[in-house]
Amino acid sequence: MISVIIPVLNEEDTIEKTLSELDKETDVEVIVVDGGSTDRTCEIVRKFNCRLIESQANRAVQMNIGAKAAKGDNLIFLHSDCILENGSIKAVEKCLSNGFLGGCLTHKILSPNLIFRFIEVSGNIRAALLRIFYGDQAIFVRRTSFFSLGMFEQVDILEDVKFSKALKKIGKTCILKNKVFVSARRWKKLGVIKTTFINWIVSVGFAMGVPLNKLKALYKNVR
Repeated sequence: MISVIIPVLNEEDTIEKTLSELDKETDVEVIVVDGGSTDRTCEIVRKFNCRLIESQANRAVQMNIGAKAAKGDNLIFLHSDCILENGSIKAVEKCLSNGFLGGCLTHKILSPNLIFRFIEVSGNIRAALLRIFYGDQAIFVRRTSFFSLGMFEQVDILEDVKFSKALKKIGKTCILKNKVFVSARRWKKLGVIKTTFINWIVSVGFAMGVPLNKLKALYKNVR
């Protein structure tokens, strides 16, 4: 069995669609970890066949709590505004049974704007060449590997990058052709150019060793 773990915080606008698609899957455990939502998120989650766990509001902490509660041998970490393409669950299980420790899916942003095709391509190339995965790419991993690495580091940002860098050091990772469809909402919030520029600055800053608390100030309105 595979467990899908979804950290949420005030996601009433997106979580229903995400859970509706997962509801079609069989032999899948869905765990939603709420960070103290004050909207209808929990009310919506309770309509579905999934587990709802309460947590403090920190994505890394929420995902770790979900992983500890999970019963599956394999784990997928999914953002609340992301939808897995049909067949992705089976593709993940096949990948992990063929010697890979983890990986991610191919990024597809739900917008016709051509600039998003550039963002998709650059993100997918980064994942393929560097084996560095972002959370909205549906990171998946063997349960044993996840815990052997100490889970996600409980930081405020870039827990996904830090984890994927650690994962590739201990074994093979892969990028599946199956797509994860991602809402364009966070790019629309501040504007595509500004959001992309902030993401780039944060990535470069992290690579240069800038402390995460300083990078967080830039990233807080994007995440």
